[in-house]
Amino acid sequence: MKLKEEVKSWVKDIAEVLITLAVILIVLRLLLGAHMPVPLVAVVSCSMLHEDDAIGSVSYGLAQVTYPILLDSPCSYGSRVHKNWVNWKDWIKQRIPGREIEKEIEKFPLKSGFSVGDMILVITPDGKGTILPFFSETKIGDVIIFNRDKKTKGNEPIIHRVVGIVRVKNWEIQEIKGTLDCKTKQNFEEEFIPYVKNCQKGTERCLYGDFPKESEFEFYITKGDNNEGTDQCTANMLPVTDAQVTARGWIRIPYIGWLKLLLNRIFNVFLFFL
Repeated sequence: MKLKEEVKSWVKDIAEVLITLAVILIVLRLLLGAHMPVPLVAVVSCSMLHEDDAIGSVSYGLAQVTYPILLDSPCSYGSRVHKNWVNWKDWIKQRIPGREIEKEIEKFPLKSGFSVGDMILVITPDGKGTILPFFSETKIGDVIIFNRDKKTKGNEPIIHRVVGIVRVKNWEIQEIKGTLDCKTKQNFEEEFIPYVKNCQKGTERCLYGDFPKESEFEFYITKGDNNEGTDQCTANMLPVTDAQVTARGWIRIPYIGWLKLLLNRIFNVFLFFL
């Protein structure tokens, strides 16, 4: 009888914990509006690492020790591996000239960057989906979390900064903000917009797993602060459509993401021996 009562007590405690977690997640979803079950993203690379970030330097040291046990790729500072390295702020100023951008950079979310092993609390990607209008739509300087296109290897979502926006309406470019880096308006008109059309038609030339369902949408040019160039010009990635974006980075929680990296490795080892 005593054992039975103890089991009931454990079951009750576990149920209460699960219900509490569910309520917290529902509330966060309603308040933050991210298009994902849990509004938290663990960082698994150093592509947004800043060399002058004291918090990131600790994770940088951990990355050197734990690669390749916990990490799939080594961690390094861009200035130490790229010949033509330019600090991320200077890179943006060079490609988006004017006094306006200099002021805006200081207001960018997560302007101190973040590192592998951090956890990022995320928000709505388009300013919608919240019970209160806390957040605006995605703009230059925002950090977005997006799913990869079919050309890009890997399964993990990518979390990089928006440095260019191309707005499309009725299949025509209405506005370009920021930089296109090595791409041109003609590239979007003759290549990238037709890719989206192909996806909507269901043809074999669809290169997006997630794609807009209408003729009005946005493309994003993205860059990791610690990378030499944009994803679209140095990593052969397609411009990101707004349909690929699941959230935006909002608040950095240092080091908590290392737990996920550890659990992922333990899980993979377990699967290997099954």
